[in-house]
Amino acid sequence: MKSKYVMISGFAFSEESDMEKLKNYARQGWILEDIVGGFFYKLKKDKPQDIVYSLDYQMEADEEYFTLFKEAGWDLVISIGNQMHIFSAPTGTKPIYSDSQSEIDKYTSIRNGTRRGTLYSLIIAVVLIGLLTLSVIFIRPIFLIILGLLIIDMVVFVFNFMPYLMYNSRIRQIKKYGKCNSETMNSKSLWKVNAFTGAGFLALGILNLIDKKYFAIFFIILGASSIISSLDCYKKYKKSL
Repeated sequence: MKSKYVMISGFAFSEESDMEKLKNYARQGWILEDIVGGFFYKLKKDKPQDIVYSLDYQMEADEEYFTLFKEAGWDLVISIGNQMHIFSAPTGTKPIYSDSQSEIDKYTSIRNGTRRGTLYSLIIAVVLIGLLTLSVIFIRPIFLIILGLLIIDMVVFVFNFMPYLMYNSRIRQIKKYGKCNSETMNSKSLWKVNAFTGAGFLALGILNLIDKKYFAIFFIILGASSIISSLDCYKKYKKSL
């Protein structure tokens, strides 16, 4: 059986386009089978099918939850961490969420989860920055260890903060317009995230440059790249209005 792997664009950023992409692949005979490593769809070769896909969020889903979808004509394809679930159904099947309030409920729990992750990682970052400062003064041998932990925590922060902004934007747009414009939403959130991330990396770079650390240039380059990306996203956001 042949298989192919397709990059996931990011559920928080391009849910609609990803589900549309999977539908088009199904028409060509490539059917979603699994998700690998959290970054790739695994598609298996089969006969062409006229089906649609839908992504839902449900923490600790039980048998009753899946039965409700089954009775509505939607079959479970794959669950991710028992909180994200992808269903499929023949084209023309009534959407899982047919009104604005139910769609808002869909994103509320996952939005709250990413908000907690953002807050926790931010608190840890503040603590690590404090320890990093103390290590420069008192315990230089552990400086690189704390710096490594800080970099890891910043990655965790970004991977929570960016989806939080996107889910929050989805909820706001649905409340205001009854639906969300993914292109406008992506550009608006990304320019803010890149600007924030760039400012953080630049601050770290300047602090390390003052201490004459050779890796300061690494943070400065990352910061400058993020700021440039932010300006590009801001221009796209303005054009989409």
